[in-house]
Amino acid sequence: MYLIEVLPQFKKFKEYMFSKTLEYQNKYGFNIGSGEHSTWNNESDAFKHAFMQARTTVIYGTSISKIFADLHERNGNKYYSQSYDEENMDKWNNAVGRKIGEEIKQEIKNKNYSDEEIDDLIAKKVMERMRAGKLITHPSDKRKYTGFAANIGDDIDLPQGKIFTAEKIGKLSTDDFQKFENYIHKQLKEFGVPREYQAKNMVSRGNLIWVDDYKRQDGTHVKGYYRRK
Repeated sequence: MYLIEVLPQFKKFKEYMFSKTLEYQNKYGFNIGSGEHSTWNNESDAFKHAFMQARTTVIYGTSISKIFADLHERNGNKYYSQSYDEENMDKWNNAVGRKIGEEIKQEIKNKNYSDEEIDDLIAKKVMERMRAGKLITHPSDKRKYTGFAANIGDDIDLPQGKIFTAEKIGKLSTDDFQKFENYIHKQLKEFGVPREYQAKNMVSRGNLIWVDDYKRQDGTHVKGYYRRK
């Protein structure tokens, strides 16, 4: 299965985010639990989610970051009986984190920052949001995240079997990403999201097909794309 290259390292990345949460908890002194519940339904939970999404947005872009965050929440619902309020809390903080990531990307553009310096910038902004009450730090918070993916069926105006590459997803506009989000999630679950060079290799091996640009009968121009064999 050809998943985005960060997937095999996802467990290691989660461990890294946990260690970063502990590091900045020592620095800023936000609330943290103990044992298995050290980062669960509290300020450290909010910090971890916002920080993680900011970091992945800086590295991979907003769309890719959101895909992995939403997939993580769906797994939480399926395997850990996560409540709606817990999901709402996480998705709210994830969205705040992506905004922070977008801000950081603009601030460090064309500048040379180390990973540690970027982490410090992110942590500072996350703490500013938390202290201003802009993060949800407990599931009992009544604010509701309204950015859930639309319930899109199988009538999306896409060529049959089309495969999105990571680069294509990163270039989608906000509106287009929201339109195709469920389709992309389904692709991620069933097939994965290859990078461009991986898709080309799969074409050469006969595992994918490249379709050249063409016009539909109604005159609509369709750009070239990869599709399943």
